[in-house]
This record gives sequence, structure tokens and C-alpha cells, in this order.
Amino acid sequence: MEDTFEKTLQEHLIKAELIAEMSCTLQIVKRLKGMGFNVKQVLKIIELPESAVLRVFTGKEDIRKIAEDTVKQQIAENDGKIPECRDFIKWVENALQYFEPEEDREELIPVEEPQRLTCKQWAQYTPYENKLELFDGQALADLRERENMIIALIYNIGLKHLIKILPSESKTILKELLDKQQL
Repeated sequence: MEDTFEKTLQEHLIKAELIAEMSCTLQIVKRLKGMGFNVKQVLKIIELPESAVLRVFTGKEDIRKIAEDTVKQQIAENDGKIPECRDFIKWVENALQYFEPEEDREELIPVEEPQRLTCKQWAQYTPYENKLELFDGQALADLRERENMIIALIYNIGLKHLIKILPSESKTILKELLDKQQL
């Protein structure tokens, strides 16, 4: 009987720890929302179930309740077994990597001829996990991702080829824009 009590107590303590860590993580989600991040950006930064992030974004529920429900859902999806503790510190490290200054990245400068990309450059200039998505009519999650991706692609095909594949109307507009900038 004591063995059963001890085991039940351990399970409750592990669940309480998971719920506490989930609550802290969801508080970070709430802060990111307040800073202007959208759901897709948050999911890119912190590995969480989308349903939990959406519930935080609606703001109608208590964070603790969302954390408890999320942990219960994870246990149910794991055939009733308590999942191994998630590394809360790793989540925070991932979030901090998202905020690395742009200048720490190697700058790609497209030139006339094509240039080869390294794997490191590709990773720096393409969306997280190379996921290409269309969200509400916008390619990728945000403008920065679109700009980075287009620079990598132009770098790789070269300016000469870019001009070659542009429709005539676009070439005319591009020339006018370049002429205006030279004034």
C-alpha cells in the first residue's frame, strides 16, 4: 500500500512540475503576443501544441488552466503515461536564438553571375526548418523571412538571370525604380 501511495505521489509531483514549466512557457507566449508576434512566429520560436498557443492568443482563459489541459492532453496522447520532462531552458534558448542580431549573419551580396550557397548560408537565409508556408495571403511568416529568402535565391541564380526571367513590364518598372534611386 505504501508503494502505491509513493508511486501516486511521484506521478503527481511530476505532473505538477510539467504544469509549472508549461505555465512559464505560456507566459512567454503571452509576452511575445504583447510584443506583436503572431501565432506562426511563436510556434517557430517555442515548440508547443498549436492549440495551447491559440488559447493564449485568445486571452479568454487562465494560463494555469491552459497548462493543465495541455499536460493532460500530452499524457492522453502518450497512452496515459506521463511524458518525459521537457527542457524548459532549451525552449528559452531557442527563443533567444530567434533574436540573434542580423549582423551576426554572413551577408549575401547578389552579383551578375550565380553564386553557390553553403549549407550554413542556406540555413541562415531560409525559414525555420525550411518550411514554406502561405499564411493569410503572405508567403512565409513575416517580411524579414521573405526578404532573406529572396536574397538567397537571387544570390544563387545571379542578377543577370533574374533580369532574364522577369516579364517585360517588371523590367520597365524595375528600371524606373533604379533610375529614381540614382537621383
